[in-house]
Amino acid sequence: MEKIKLKSDSFQDVIFLTAIIIFTSVLVIGLYPGRIDAGLVDENFFITTLMVTPVIAAIYLIVISFRRNLNIESVDIRQSIKKKMIMAFVFIALLSAIPIVIISGNYFSSSFSRMFSTRTMTALDRSVELSSAYYTDLGEEIRVELETVSGIVGEFALQLSPAAYDRIAKAYDQKGFGLAFIIPAGSGWKIIQNSLSQQSGYTERISAFYRSSAGVNAKIDRISISGHDFVSGALSVYGIAIILWKEIPQYVKEQEVLFVDGRNDYRLVERSKDYFESGAGSFLMIISILIIGIAYIFSLYISGNITSPILELSSAAQGVARGDYSQNLEKKSDDEIGALMDSFNTMARQLDENRKVMYQKQKLEAWNEMAKKLVHEIKNPLTPIRLSAERMRKLTSEESQSRDKAVIEGTGTIINEVNSLMSLVSEFNTFARLPERKPEHARINRIVSETIALFSAHDNIIFKLDLGDDVPEISADRGLLRQALNNLITNAVQAIEGNGTITVSSRFDSAAQEVVLVIHDTGSGIDEKNLERIFEPGWTSGKSSTGLGLAIVEKIVFEHNGRITCDSRKGEWTVFEIRLPVNSGVNDGGNTDS
Repeated sequence: MEKIKLKSDSFQDVIFLTAIIIFTSVLVIGLYPGRIDAGLVDENFFITTLMVTPVIAAIYLIVISFRRNLNIESVDIRQSIKKKMIMAFVFIALLSAIPIVIISGNYFSSSFSRMFSTRTMTALDRSVELSSAYYTDLGEEIRVELETVSGIVGEFALQLSPAAYDRIAKAYDQKGFGLAFIIPAGSGWKIIQNSLSQQSGYTERISAFYRSSAGVNAKIDRISISGHDFVSGALSVYGIAIILWKEIPQYVKEQEVLFVDGRNDYRLVERSKDYFESGAGSFLMIISILIIGIAYIFSLYISGNITSPILELSSAAQGVARGDYSQNLEKKSDDEIGALMDSFNTMARQLDENRKVMYQKQKLEAWNEMAKKLVHEIKNPLTPIRLSAERMRKLTSEESQSRDKAVIEGTGTIINEVNSLMSLVSEFNTFARLPERKPEHARINRIVSETIALFSAHDNIIFKLDLGDDVPEISADRGLLRQALNNLITNAVQAIEGNGTITVSSRFDSAAQEVVLVIHDTGSGIDEKNLERIFEPGWTSGKSSTGLGLAIVEKIVFEHNGRITCDSRKGEWTVFEIRLPVNSGVNDGGNTDS
């Protein structure tokens, strides 16, 4: 049985480790297909992932080995049902986790691929280019207008009056440009500007920017003043600086910032693309392991709730098998398990009632048999007693010479038959009322040795003792056990014709917590048809005068909450096996008869 259990445990270990390897491999292949060849995932990631397998296997083997080495009372029902439920939960979790993880991994992979495609980057670049094109076009427009104004000023510079400059400046109000002329005036400068320039209030600051840098060629710049951006240009004609500018609308600035920031953010995220893909795969793998772990813990809880009442039921059934019919299981739910508890309690009560009824019937039948036997045994000696008495009476009345001899013979016959009746009554009384038992710590091996010593005078019989060293003490009446053992060995001695062997062995059954005593003889044996009747009061094989010896033995064993069985082969051998519980008191006192 132990070898079968070890093989079963090894088989389960192999299945678990194989499932872990397959699960890890499927995840790696499903989450990261072809990533090494593409150079998107570092090779160390796969090494680290695969290293998880032996770590999980080591933890599993350590925990399982620790649990198996613990001396915890367990039964096969727990090992089978609980393990099957746990494996079912984990298997269902695997079936659901693997497809979800693989599909999610591929979804993330395709999403990342679409998100970081070249089309997205091209669109962002084009957006930035379109934003820049606005400034380029505006700068070119300012350049053209500057050249136009400089042509007019260059042709008529000496003839233009301040009013003429003012008219030219105001002409650009309609175009939305700010225009200013910086004309040398004595030791200083004179600024002529249009109304748009005056409204903006930036003419002085823009003019200061170009006052010393304006040249014959148009200079186009983008400047920012107090949070306002401008595209401006300047050139100089005959010492007159012409400055033309236009403010950039706010929405154009916002779009430019949006496009540029978006492209920069995209480039930053794109550089982390590989890490995102690896992180998503690792995250999904961790989630799948957590799902399986939660399924395992949940299965432990559920299977514990299911197997716990089953184990209670199993323990109670073993108690009933040992003869304890007082088992009453507490109903904790109204489901099928609760119904099973109710059925078991009903069965135990009915078995107890039926046992009592059957015991009473057997008791009545035994007494009937005993009465018949007693009548027969009493009737046999009464006949010679009556004949002897009649003969003595007749001879006494005739005063015969043989009177004295007849009286002596008759009284001898009467005494012998009366002794036979007294022996019969004594054995019957022993069977009917055993002495009140006195439970105490008893060593069965010592009782066996002391009893065997009483039969050492039988030279034709070899007595063998095979007493186990691990046999514990039991709570029993040593006198009654010695009487039962004496009856069995007496029967064995009587069954041996000529030479023979009687072997008495003892051992401890740790699983059943029972002391086992076996008496084996090489006598004449018992017919198979009579094996069921040998413990009935009054049954005899012909060598016993009363047929109460084995009935007394059975009664003593039953008084100690034990069991006795017999097996035999006619003409070869007979074996009696007695099983006595170690942890059971002997009914706290007297025998069951009242």
